[in-house]
Amino acid sequence: MEQSNQNNIRSALSSLDRQRTQLKKDFEESNFSYFESKPFKGEYGGSDYQLRTYQKLQNNDLLYKNFIAEAYGSYENYLQQYKINQNTNVFDPGVDYRIDVKIVNKEESYTSDHISTHEIILELLSGVCTVFFIKRTDGSSRRLTGTLEPSMLPTKEYGARKNFFSPLSGDRLGIWDINEQMWKSFYVDSVFRFIRDETVGTE
Repeated sequence: MEQSNQNNIRSALSSLDRQRTQLKKDFEESNFSYFESKPFKGEYGGSDYQLRTYQKLQNNDLLYKNFIAEAYGSYENYLQQYKINQNTNVFDPGVDYRIDVKIVNKEESYTSDHISTHEIILELLSGVCTVFFIKRTDGSSRRLTGTLEPSMLPTKEYGARKNFFSPLSGDRLGIWDINEQMWKSFYVDSVFRFIRDETVGTE
C-alpha cells in the first residue's frame, strides 16, 4: 500500500509539473510584446539598476527604513544576510526560486531566471508588479497585480504594509491588490512569472 501511495504522489507531482510547463508556455505566448519594444539591457540580478532601485527605498520610504533599522541594524546587514545585489547573477538554491522575471522602465528592460523572496518584497515596495502563480488549492493559474509602494495604497492601509516587509510562514508574501483594493497573498514557490513594469500603472 505504501508503494501505491508513493506512485500516486509521483504521478500527481508529474502531472503538476506538466501543467505548470504548459501554463508558462501559454503565458509566454500571451500579450507581453511591449517588452520587445524596449532595448534589452541585460541581467537584472546584480545590475546597477537593481542596486539603484533598492537604494531608493532607503531614501524615500521612511516606514521601510525604520523597519530595516529595527530588525537588522542597517540596510547593509539586511542585504548581506539575504545575499541581495552581490554584483552577481548566479542562482543560489539557498535563497532563490526559479521564476521568469522581467523588469521594464521607460528606456530599457531587464530579465532574470531567478529571484529571492526578499528581492520580490523589494520589487513590490518599488512599484506595481504582476505575479503569475499556480493556486495551491485547485491548481488553477492566477494573475495578481499589486504593490507595497505607499503612493498606490489608501492612506488607511499605509501602516499595514509593515506586516508584509518580511515573508509570512512558508514564504508567503502579502500584496495590495490594486484592482480589487484589498490585501492578498501568494506563495513564492507557486510563482512562475514576475513582472515589474514602470511604463504602465497596471497590466
